[in-house]
Amino acid sequence: MRTMLRVLVLISLATMLTVAFVVPSFAEKIGEGRTLVVGAWGGPQENIIRQYVIKPFEEETGAKVELILGGSSGRFARIYAEKDHPTMDIVYLNLGQTPRALADGVVLPPNPEGVPEFNNLYPQAQEFGYGVSFMAIGIQYNTDYVEKPTSWLDLWKPEYRGKVAPYVFPGTQGSAFLVMAARVHGGYECNIGPGFEALKQLKPYPAILSGIPETNLAFMEGDVWFTPQIHGYTYLFKAEGGPVDFAIPKEGAPLAMNSVVITTNSQNVDLAEIFINYQLTQPAQEAFARELYYAPTNRTVVLDDELASMMPYGEEEVSKLLMLQWNMIIENQAEWADRWNREILED
Repeated sequence: MRTMLRVLVLISLATMLTVAFVVPSFAEKIGEGRTLVVGAWGGPQENIIRQYVIKPFEEETGAKVELILGGSSGRFARIYAEKDHPTMDIVYLNLGQTPRALADGVVLPPNPEGVPEFNNLYPQAQEFGYGVSFMAIGIQYNTDYVEKPTSWLDLWKPEYRGKVAPYVFPGTQGSAFLVMAARVHGGYECNIGPGFEALKQLKPYPAILSGIPETNLAFMEGDVWFTPQIHGYTYLFKAEGGPVDFAIPKEGAPLAMNSVVITTNSQNVDLAEIFINYQLTQPAQEAFARELYYAPTNRTVVLDDELASMMPYGEEEVSKLLMLQWNMIIENQAEWADRWNREILED
C-alpha cells in the first residue's frame, strides 16, 4: 500500500511540474486571432506606421493589423455611414474633422488610462482625440524673388499683387488663410467678412492652389511668390532644391494637427489603445519628424537641434501656434464655401 501511495504521489508531483512548465508556453497574447482595422494615409505615413507602430504592436499583442488607405475625407464620411457597426477600429483625421466627429459621438474621447502616453502630450494635442503630429500653417515664399515676410499683411503689399496664390476652400491651408486674412483686417472667425474682402484685394491670382505638386511647379516657374502652406511641405520641397523657405508671421501661425481616434462601437478598443500608445512614443514620433517634418506632440520626444529648428518643437515654439476656432469654422463651412464660390471664384 505504501508503495502504491508513493507511486501516486510521485505521479501527482510529476503532473504538477509538467503543467507548471507547459502552461506558459500555451498562454495566448491579448490579440491572438484578432484583426485591428486602421484607416490611414498612404505613402510615407504608411511606411512609418508599418515600421514603428504596427510591427511592435503585432509582436506584443499577437493581433494582425489591416490598413485601409486613402484620404481623411473618405474616412470621415465612412465612420458616419457605419457609426452603428464600424468596419474600422481606428481612424486618422485632421483638425478640421476630429472636433466634429467627437461632438457627434462617432468616435470615442481619449482614455488616458488605456493610453499612458496621452499624459505626456502637449495640451493642444489632448484637446481633440490623440494628437499625433503638429504642423504650422505659415507662409511659403519664393526665395528667388522676395525676402522673408514678417507679417501676414506683407502679402497685401502693392508690389506683390498678382503673385499671391490662395489655397482652395474648404481645406486646411485655405481655411487657415481665410481666417488669418480676417484676423489681420479687423475680423475674426465670428466675423469672417473682412477676410473675404481682403482676399478679393489680392486679385488677380496667379493660381488657386489645390495640391503640392501643382504648388511646387508654380514656385519653380516663378508664377507664385507667396502661398499659405504647412511647414513640412515647404521644407520637403526645399530639401529637393526648391526655391522656397518658410516664415511664421508675427501674428502667429495657425496650428494644423493630425489626430488618431477610436470609432464608437469598435469591438477592439483594448487593442486600439495599445496601437495608439505606440504611435505616441519616441520611435514613431521621431520618424514622422525626420521623414515628413511633422512636429512631435509628445513633450518627452527628443530631436536633434537641426531637425528641431525646422518645426514647432518644444514648449516655447508650440505655445506660439494659434488654435483656430475649428468648431465655428466647421459650423459655417457650407455657408463660407458658397460665399467663396460666388465672391472668390466667380467675382
